[in-house]
Amino acid sequence: MGDFGDFGDGGDFGNGGDDGGGFDDQDNGDQFDDNGGGDDDGGGDDQGDDGDDDQGDDGGDGDGGGDDDQDGDNGDNDDQDSGSGDEDLDNAFAGQDDLPPVDDDVFSSADDFPNAEAADFADDTGDWSSDDYEASAQNLFGDHPFFGDTLEQQKIDEGFQPYQDVAFNQGFDQIAPGTADTVQLFERDGRLVAFGFVTQAVLGMLMARYTGIDWGNMDVAVQPKGEPVPPQPLPPAFANVTEQAAVDLRKYCTPISDQGQTSRCSAFAWTHATEMSRNILNPDAKDLPRLSPNFTMLEFQRMQGDARDYQYAYSGGDGTASGPEPGELLVDQGTCRQELWPDDRPTPVQGEKQLVADAQQNRLEAIPWPVGIDDVKKVLSAGCPVHVSINTGAAFSDVGRDGRFNAAEPPSGRHGRHAMLIVGYTGNFYTIKNSWGADWGDQGYCYIPKNVLAASDPEFIAVLIKKT
Repeated sequence: MGDFGDFGDGGDFGNGGDDGGGFDDQDNGDQFDDNGGGDDDGGGDDQGDDGDDDQGDDGGDGDGGGDDDQDGDNGDNDDQDSGSGDEDLDNAFAGQDDLPPVDDDVFSSADDFPNAEAADFADDTGDWSSDDYEASAQNLFGDHPFFGDTLEQQKIDEGFQPYQDVAFNQGFDQIAPGTADTVQLFERDGRLVAFGFVTQAVLGMLMARYTGIDWGNMDVAVQPKGEPVPPQPLPPAFANVTEQAAVDLRKYCTPISDQGQTSRCSAFAWTHATEMSRNILNPDAKDLPRLSPNFTMLEFQRMQGDARDYQYAYSGGDGTASGPEPGELLVDQGTCRQELWPDDRPTPVQGEKQLVADAQQNRLEAIPWPVGIDDVKKVLSAGCPVHVSINTGAAFSDVGRDGRFNAAEPPSGRHGRHAMLIVGYTGNFYTIKNSWGADWGDQGYCYIPKNVLAASDPEFIAVLIKKT
């Protein structure tokens, strides 16, 4: 092991491991003022030092509305102008004419899959075996150039060699039980490199203890936050939709993003849903600007009552609450353009007033609505995406370039949760947009079997887009 640097003995947590990267140390009661962002550009040492780090009580006052619903009421958007509270959902979506105008080419029939059989498109009501899924995957995706790929094979093709050491696995599990399940080590050019995912807190401890390992390629999951919301019936327009054999809404998706080693997964998924709804409703618009998951995360934290400062928003903190409230906040307040707060920047380039004013121009044009797994295909067949959060597991760390994985995490959530955006399906496989970069899975997307999704303690929040 000595050739790979200092792997520590678990005792030297002083360099960066004490608080998951130092995000709770900014003490910046005045960093949300309207100074144009100039004094926030230089990093963590210019966040202010007046000791008032409880920005949630006054950070948005006087900023043109950024504080309207950020009083810790868990998203009670009582002034929302398009949510289910003010408009009867059944009347809003009474018939097919109320559904969004998506192009016909997003839908496919069984005839479009020459290697498939009719049985591949029969809905799994709980009677499909793992062999049924594997056979169906072969029929539907077998012509993918990387079908059957794994993370290990991908890394071997990139010049890495798998590195096995029981002592490492034992050490990882000492930090947090089950960590070794989702961390894979590879060696290249005399360096050990880790791939997989853990929670942000565990990653900080691993980086502090095993300084000889390159942890830069690891991804991050989050711990559960908030209580699950029970599914609700679909309004008539969606309930009466004929389910397609396959739906692919990726033509309306913005490019894959990378949340980095942060807990912003839900902020990315909801921001991507906002971009997607805008693209669906404005198909002829050109060069619509990307939106900022960072500002989205800041708004979520304020809604939850756990906001601190810009850098804590960038880190994602301890994640986003479950339920439709985060989406409802974007319906009410929107999020600013990405150019005002880029994804990889801990602080914005403009002041608070500019961010809030810009966000009002970029609202989510939809109604977030909790649904059950058996209604997800109807929502997608109506041309709308679905925000999903699931428990992760070891198989999620081994997704190869074909984007498939075939095992679910038990409901205990031992390895954390992750939020993404469902943008289609083929038979019983759901197409999901992730935020771990375009080199993960099938160019940033994965395909999750229905039985795996059902076993992963999922929460589905449909993004019901109404034709304008």
